[in-house]
Amino acid sequence: MKKLLAGTAALLLSVQSSALAISQRLSDTAVCQEGKPECLELVIQEMERRYEPLEALGDRDGIFALSYLRTTEKLQQLLDTVGFENPQSVVKEDALFADYYFEAYDNYHLGTGNVPTAWQIAFDTAENQSVTGTGDLSLGSSAHILRDLPFVLYELDQKGTPISIADHDLFNQVLLQVDVLGELAQKFDSTIDDNDLPGTSDDLEVVALWRELTWQNYVRLRDAPDDISRQQLATEIEGLSIATATSLFETFRNPTPPVSVPEPSYMLFLFCVGAYGVILRFKKIKDD
Repeated sequence: MKKLLAGTAALLLSVQSSALAISQRLSDTAVCQEGKPECLELVIQEMERRYEPLEALGDRDGIFALSYLRTTEKLQQLLDTVGFENPQSVVKEDALFADYYFEAYDNYHLGTGNVPTAWQIAFDTAENQSVTGTGDLSLGSSAHILRDLPFVLYELDQKGTPISIADHDLFNQVLLQVDVLGELAQKFDSTIDDNDLPGTSDDLEVVALWRELTWQNYVRLRDAPDDISRQQLATEIEGLSIATATSLFETFRNPTPPVSVPEPSYMLFLFCVGAYGVILRFKKIKDD
């Protein structure tokens, strides 16, 4: 708990002071600072650069990475037509949101920096292939939405470029048009399109609920009366993301391989061998 409190406190301090930013952040580039459409192309290029080796290796981290890439591509296609009140703010959010994911991914795989627990669970699970492909996608989605997005929205607010609730809700219409399950099934897990998935047209209700909770938590962070209250809220956000990840892990855990139980005759043989060994040891002790 102390480690969690320290981590969330450090996060909020860095967000408020902008000390969290690093030179490699896409959100720091000129086009992304201005919210220009060209920023989305930079994000897509970076996602492609990161995704391609994952696909080549069949790495399960590629499941969420590909879904995220296709979602960003869909946003680029619909940016001027879906009806956002402030497309520039949406672009700024997209770049900063991606930065949070890139940083968590890099810190985990390089063994440096902070890795939020929800992401730790998602990355560990992908590395160990301990859940289905549906589970990998769900874990990545929940970590990014429930854990990262409240802090992204808060950071944007602190920078003076907040997202409106109208644009936040309208983004669900972008998600509704993302169709990636068939591609994921072909490249990573043939069963992945047999289930309803958060964030896809099959089950948008789940991701919409996550995004609603995210907005509520952002507002609580924004309106907190002091830093201590804000730190407590940040800890609650971390806890929600961890609880959700734990539940998803149990839901989508790969079946445990069946334990091979010896036939009764073989078990009797093992018992006899063991008993014989005990008799020999006892006899040796008695003779000595």
